[in-house]
Amino acid sequence: MIVLPIALLSLFALVGAAYITNPFSRFTIIKRPFVIELVMGAFQAVNHNHRLRVAQRWWWRLFATLKCFIHILETRYVKSTRSETNTLDGIIDVIHRERFNPEKLLLTSGDHFSNLFVRNLGVFYYPMCDGRIPSDPEDWHNRQVSYLQTVAYALGVFEKYPVPTTTIVPTGAYRATCMNYWRYPSDTVYGLLYALAALLGKEEAAPTNYAPKKQQLDTPLAADLLLQEYRGTLIQLYNHYRTTAFDEAAGLLRRDVYLCGAKDITRRACSFYDNVVFWKTTELAMELGLLDRDESFLRRLKRNILTTFWLEKEGYFLEELSDAAREQAYYSSDWLIVLVTGFLDPAKKSERHYFERSVAYIQQAGVDAPLPLKYQAEAHGHKQFFLARIAFASYQRDTVWSFW
Repeated sequence: MIVLPIALLSLFALVGAAYITNPFSRFTIIKRPFVIELVMGAFQAVNHNHRLRVAQRWWWRLFATLKCFIHILETRYVKSTRSETNTLDGIIDVIHRERFNPEKLLLTSGDHFSNLFVRNLGVFYYPMCDGRIPSDPEDWHNRQVSYLQTVAYALGVFEKYPVPTTTIVPTGAYRATCMNYWRYPSDTVYGLLYALAALLGKEEAAPTNYAPKKQQLDTPLAADLLLQEYRGTLIQLYNHYRTTAFDEAAGLLRRDVYLCGAKDITRRACSFYDNVVFWKTTELAMELGLLDRDESFLRRLKRNILTTFWLEKEGYFLEELSDAAREQAYYSSDWLIVLVTGFLDPAKKSERHYFERSVAYIQQAGVDAPLPLKYQAEAHGHKQFFLARIAFASYQRDTVWSFW
């Protein structure tokens, strides 16, 4: 008789704790340790990242996982944001105001996720500093500030816990818990380095020069201060990532280490995506002065990747190097990372055919129908991690990925 009330009280306490530690809830206790202010036309930072604490004991990791699960259920079945308008421009405006709110801790959805997948800074949010996107002064300011504050928060957390993880979960006013969903990340360090390079104006934030820039960056000075302050942390993160994932003798990522990238619920051994991301991460580390410049290493790595993964007969990139993938010639459904990273350039005649033949395969396989762009024509549910396979076995076949 006593067990049921205790269980209910425990459940209510968990839901309440999840609510107040959600940085997007109305009555959140989460604080912004790094705040950007615009003073006389220049960005100034109020940096309290020293207050951050990282809690990694098993009960904090359990709480972090449960609170994320509760928030997903809440937004799926209880409350989800609705647009205030049904016009195209109006919907875009609502999305920008919701997503790029400098009063919030993080640049993220605020709906499905209440945590920070660090890869998003480079993989999903790479156009944040693109001055070609139509934008009024307020929107442009908010985009820069929310991006910069999110990067600074991630750096402050990793300074206390310099191990790459896929996800940072706020679990207290100035407390965070670092989690891996589902494995060690292939693109966390990339997300951090790309964001800093974009904020510094060293990355174009667009794969092609499709229009003249209408806005100029205000962030290079603040981003440079972050780079200098957290240089040691970034070097530690890159070295941990390279030591864990890269096979120096083979000149590619290790085949015996499963990594988690944008296609995060799928188990892959030495995938094309992960290798391209490692190439770009290394290039960015050199560009930011974290590594000595070594063009010969980048050339060898690129040559190894192309030689290993391009399937000339099929006309697309091989997804990964497991036995099943090689025997059945699995299509690399996230191959477009070559465009946003600059790994391949369609303007170069020698590299254009990779794009042309891959697009031809997409059209032939129907991956772009009825809407662009699904991951692939086949579900490959057996490649997914156990819990993900139970929850959404058709993830790769049915889900449309607009960022590609």
